[in-house]
Amino acid sequence: MTPALDPQFAPLAAALAQEFALEAELGRGGMGVVFRATDLMLDRSVALKVLPPSLGADPEVRARFLREARTAGQLSHPHIVHIHRADERAGFAYFVMGLVEGENLGQRVRDRGPLPPGDAVRHLREVAWALAYAHARGVIHRDVKPENIMIERGSNRALVTDFGIARVETAAHLTTEGHVVGTAHYMSPEQVNGGALDGRSDLYALGVVGYFLLSGKLPFEGMTPGAVLVAHATQAPPPLRSVAPQLPAALAETIDRCLAKHPEQRFATGEDLAEALRRAMEGAVASREPVVSDRHRLLSEDQAALVWRRAAQLQAEAAARLERETRAHAVRTQLGEPVTTSTPAQGPPTSSYRLQDVESAAIEAGISQRYVALALSELPGTDALEAAVDPSEAREQAGRAILGRVQRSLSVSRVIRAPARDVLKAMGRTFQNATFRLTLKDQLGRHPLDGGILVFKLPDMDASGTNFTHFTWLRYGLYARELRATIRPLDLDGGAAEVTVVADLRPGVGYNVWGYGIIAGGISAVSGVIGGAIGAKAMALAGLAIGAPAAITALAAGALAISASRAFYRWELQTATQELEELLQAIEGTLRTRSVFEEDPPALPPPAAASGPDITLLST
Repeated sequence: MTPALDPQFAPLAAALAQEFALEAELGRGGMGVVFRATDLMLDRSVALKVLPPSLGADPEVRARFLREARTAGQLSHPHIVHIHRADERAGFAYFVMGLVEGENLGQRVRDRGPLPPGDAVRHLREVAWALAYAHARGVIHRDVKPENIMIERGSNRALVTDFGIARVETAAHLTTEGHVVGTAHYMSPEQVNGGALDGRSDLYALGVVGYFLLSGKLPFEGMTPGAVLVAHATQAPPPLRSVAPQLPAALAETIDRCLAKHPEQRFATGEDLAEALRRAMEGAVASREPVVSDRHRLLSEDQAALVWRRAAQLQAEAAARLERETRAHAVRTQLGEPVTTSTPAQGPPTSSYRLQDVESAAIEAGISQRYVALALSELPGTDALEAAVDPSEAREQAGRAILGRVQRSLSVSRVIRAPARDVLKAMGRTFQNATFRLTLKDQLGRHPLDGGILVFKLPDMDASGTNFTHFTWLRYGLYARELRATIRPLDLDGGAAEVTVVADLRPGVGYNVWGYGIIAGGISAVSGVIGGAIGAKAMALAGLAIGAPAAITALAAGALAISASRAFYRWELQTATQELEELLQAIEGTLRTRSVFEEDPPALPPPAAASGPDITLLST
């Protein structure tokens, strides 16, 4: 449900009703309230920022707000949120800008912690380019901070917002409660002192942003806003490596230079800063420093080809399962049978590729990012990738003959209506509780909310061998050993995320092919012997010549055994799929419990070893 708008903005909503439909408040700060709105003329979503009534009552402040917004509206750059319009209605000053679906860098660090150096450098360079473009046109941002840097979902590019709007601030506003807390930590010494500003002031602020992204800390913490301002003006900040010693030295030195007290000691332009960041990361990659993001790792041409083929295979298998489920759903609907409600898923040398480029190329070719991530997660074992995309021909033929088809993975997806970070927390609680008993084995790639993968080990039955797990058929019927889970944030009102869980069935393919083959062969042989003896006896009594009754009986029994094997294999797959669907449904149960009781579900003890029938005596 869309939340009601603040009544104080009702006059503005009414005045704009013919042009914009205000839908929901996205956030507010000292310098404005931002609404999600629809541009009715162009039928597009936009963000509309309104000057708060407390500030808009001053005609001079309102005029300056509009003047600076119009100045910023002249900027057009891939990493700047474009301002479409600035105007006044019903006594309110407002401007309309592009709506960015995603989150700001402040939210990202608060939710996930410090960014990997590769990701942080990418965003810092994008912002540096945007600042350089603005500075060349005489526009100084004056309020560069993580909350004003949006990360667009899908493209993962940084977009700077609120260009020039900070100029509305006056010295009297610097200590206003609720405003200085968000900006004092990023102010350059000359801005604190009220001196003349140029682009190097913005680069100081961007250096503080980099400090925060790479360490999760600010140069001056644990102080009042006033003390922070004094510290920026008079004290040297702690070197970045003193709070994040694992960072590459060249990268830390680049950020430290941005925080020099005197503007002439900093980088002269945003382009200079972006180039210094590039050299620092290339040096770290060349020296193979372990802290560098895995996305900058180089893959050979053969490895890249394997990743693309494996990702395409995973997507094709998921699509085939979706098609089968859709057909089955249609048949059940026609027959009037109940149906389920789960939601199915759907620079370097030419002989090598950066991992992030391999990922991008696959996505451009139409392969979903989740399958690319899953394929990349198998990279440490290239042999496993080769086995997946170039399976043994003998095993493939035997598998098709005995099982009908060979399925190498099993996946289930579900859309959960809750913010992605809440879904992640609920998933952790649910997967590892006493019911499912999954164990977090590894985290691959980036943070789970940024496309990373969580690897969980499937539980074994207890030592007695009597208490099976929730995943009995997945673990002991299909021989899966682990699950890989991904989360994809969705742009739905109130927040939503699609959780996908994939079980790798390749370790059990050989067991099932040869196991069912041996069973079918054994049944054929026994049936042939028995049938042959019975047939020979009957023919002898009838005085007939003995032909080939044993062979005929064996063939019939073998065909029946193979048919039964295929049916049972399909049943195993269906049952294992249901086990995974129940796992994802339980996430929603955890979220409901927490929303009602404001606490997690009680931790139930693991089932006790069975020692006999469970008898309950009722006293009278």
